[in-house]
Amino acid sequence: MQPSASFKEQRVFERLAHELVRLPQPGEEPLAHLLPEARWRELLSRVPDAAAWLAALSQVTGVYFFPSREWVPQLLRYLRLLGVRRLMEAGAGRGYLTGALAPLAEAGGLAFKAIDKGQAEFQTGLPVHPRVEVGDVFTAVYEFKPEVVLYAWPPPGQSLAKILTAPALRYLIVVGEAAGGATGDPQDWQTFPHKISPALRRYGRGRTGPGRHEVTIFWGRGGG
Repeated sequence: MQPSASFKEQRVFERLAHELVRLPQPGEEPLAHLLPEARWRELLSRVPDAAAWLAALSQVTGVYFFPSREWVPQLLRYLRLLGVRRLMEAGAGRGYLTGALAPLAEAGGLAFKAIDKGQAEFQTGLPVHPRVEVGDVFTAVYEFKPEVVLYAWPPPGQSLAKILTAPALRYLIVVGEAAGGATGDPQDWQTFPHKISPALRRYGRGRTGPGRHEVTIFWGRGGG
C-alpha cells in the first residue's frame, strides 16, 4: 500500500500504482479508468501521510493531477454554462485526464485538443494516450484558438502570460497550487485577474497532497 525502502515492498507499491492510475483500455467507457471519489478517500484514509503517498504515486506513474471520476463531468457542466465551444488541455502528460476528457468533450460538441511537450519529468517508457499531441502550448494557443485552456501543474516558474494574452482565450483553468511556486509563476497571480474555484477543487488532488491542491480560474482577453 505504501512506498518502502524494501525492494520487494517497493515493487508491490509500483504494481498497485499502475493499477490505480492507468490509461483507458480499448472499448472502455470514457470514465472507467478514473477512480471514483469514494475510492480515493478510502485509499488516502489508509495511509499515514497522504501527501507523501501521493508524491510517490506521482513519481511512479508520471501523473501530477489525480481527478476523480466525478471531476470531468463537473468540469464539462461548468464549461457548458459558460457557452464554451473550444477547449485545449495543456501539459496533458501521458493523457490520464485526456482519456476521459477528449471523448466526453467532443460528445458535448466541444472542439478539443490535448498537447504536451513530451518531456516527462519522471518515468519514461510509459504508455501515452494517442490523443496527446506533442507540441508547444504557447504556439498552439494561437493556432487552435481555444476559448478555455485547462493546464494541470504547469512547471514551476513558468509564466502563463502568453496564454492569458491570446486573443481568443476567455479563461485559463490552472490546477495545482495557488499563487505559483510549485505550479507556474507567482507573478501571474499578482498580475492577472483570477479567482479560486471551490467547486472545481472538489473531486481532485495533486502530487503535493490534498491540502495544497487548488484550482485557479484566470480571465483572458476574451473573458468577462
